Amino acid sequence: MHSRSTVLLAAVILVLGSALQACDADDGDGDRISSRSYKGHETDRDSNAFVTAYPAALGTRLDDCQTCHKGGEFTYDRGGGDIRSTYKNACDYCHLIEHPDDSLIEAQPTTIAQTLNEYGAAYSAAGRSGGALRSIESADSDGDGHSNIDEIADLKYPGDPESMPGQQTAPLKTYGMGDLQALTAHDEFLLCNSHRQEFDNYSWYRGVKAGDLLADAGVDTSSPDFQGITVIAPDGYMKDFTAEDINNAFPAGLFFDNLGTDSLGTDCGFVQYPDVMPDGLVDGGEIAGEQWLMLAYERDGLAMDVSELDIESGKIDGEGPYRIIVPQSTPGSPDRGSKYSPTACADGWDYDDAKDHNAGSMVRGVIAIRVNPLPAGVEDFDYHYGGWAYVDSLSVIVYGFGVSGD
Repeated sequence: MHSRSTVLLAAVILVLGSALQACDADDGDGDRISSRSYKGHETDRDSNAFVTAYPAALGTRLDDCQTCHKGGEFTYDRGGGDIRSTYKNACDYCHLIEHPDDSLIEAQPTTIAQTLNEYGAAYSAAGRSGGALRSIESADSDGDGHSNIDEIADLKYPGDPESMPGQQTAPLKTYGMGDLQALTAHDEFLLCNSHRQEFDNYSWYRGVKAGDLLADAGVDTSSPDFQGITVIAPDGYMKDFTAEDINNAFPAGLFFDNLGTDSLGTDCGFVQYPDVMPDGLVDGGEIAGEQWLMLAYERDGLAMDVSELDIESGKIDGEGPYRIIVPQSTPGSPDRGSKYSPTACADGWDYDDAKDHNAGSMVRGVIAIRVNPLPAGVEDFDYHYGGWAYVDSLSVIVYGFGVSGD
């Protein structure tokens, strides 16, 4: 398994329906210390324990579930014996527990314990508490020649042998809005089918194809060593895409009309349409134009709302300035969100888990694109340091395989 990858413990706990409750940490004087670790899921017990034991780590790269968790590399067969590698980051590795990927050759994690790195396993075995953390400080859990406490003091990962004191981060290339707009623009109209939300959307997006952006950054996406990309949001959410996702167009999307509130009423309408739609659309027919994985900077002709972090929920509001746009791999019709089904509408449009809910893969507020694999001997980008500053400055970085840097 690839020790550099990360996983979110909270995601696993939520997915598996664990009864574990989030708890507040205390600094010893009765003051709560709350981790800023990704809160898109429901528990922060362990990350709170960590920043309580090590207050200097609060708000740093170690203030995240990846301190104790890993992800992995897998291979898959493209056909004809053409075996390729792919990379599963934090979130996607975790989600394999609930949603296994049949295309992957290697065994996938089935338990939380299998997502732990060596440091996380030691912490778990010691009792998952502040005392447990202190009891393993002198150990070298990842076997890289540095004690856990020395790595923590230098804000390096004590469970990753490729992360150690004094190591440099990967070279990166920074793009501003003007830089992206100077690249060949791509427009696509597509269905954004959400999993839980009240409304699905048909929208126009303009931006740059992921492959064109990577080519500009110097990446050879045809190389057999290229393993795809990981798209990173400022709250730490990550999503992986394979080389095939980048190098090949997606199937033509389908258009379904008259599903909005103006047609079905306020109780049953569940699709929002833009004011301006393509010519020639036919209900149930294919949408003209190629569908590609793309980094968008406009929606329906306007700049996207800049993302902000909702402190209470830990989730992102808004979708810009940049959002990764993912067409449906299995084109189909919209359906109502799982939180809004079943209904009394009796019209066949209630939630269907078998449909391709592509909106969930469209990372909001993209600040970084990691090109996999990372070069040997470098540390991963730390989104905790200045992640939201990239949003504020309308910047996104590309780093990793093939990128020489600015």
